[in-house]
Amino acid sequence: MVADPGWGRDFDPDRLARLELRAWKAYYRRQPARLFALLVLVNREQARTTWPMALVAAFHLARAAVRFGRADGGYHRFLPDIERGYRALGVAPERLGDVARRELRWRVVRRNVGATAGAAAGTAITELYAALYQVPEESIAEAGRLRGLAAEIRDRGANADPDGPAGAGTAYWPKVAQLLRTAYRRLQDGLDRDPSAG
Repeated sequence: MVADPGWGRDFDPDRLARLELRAWKAYYRRQPARLFALLVLVNREQARTTWPMALVAAFHLARAAVRFGRADGGYHRFLPDIERGYRALGVAPERLGDVARRELRWRVVRRNVGATAGAAAGTAITELYAALYQVPEESIAEAGRLRGLAAEIRDRGANADPDGPAGAGTAYWPKVAQLLRTAYRRLQDGLDRDPSAG
């Protein structure tokens, strides 16, 4: 099966950034039901899949995320759920394993490196984008860098916030929102410049 080179490219970057920001907040505030509902919307926006497939994907991706958030090792056991989630989103079968490993890798990088993981997470996200969209890394590297930086600012801000990750986060969430918006705009720019999409 040849993957659709247009997969996941028809998104509104500002809307996707807003949805991801809300999903990040739900994840860090340990609100699994809210996270699930937001992932359904993220899936619909990014993959333009049907509602049933968006629900199936959200179930698997939310379950992997929640379990990952509570784990302290053995992260490879979350790969099957990540693969099932991406399968429901229409990622070609021959790429599922690679995409799922890269999705998991960026989460592990953030977990292992900690609050200074921005550059490493950005590289991992760039590698994920390259596998997911089948584009050269250099075309979407800035998007990955900015998303990694957004993650680092979130982590540093939450660590410094006396209310912790469940707090309002007024010192860091606005900057995270700005970085995610710019990251998704750069991602869209990089995908638009990719000759294989035409």
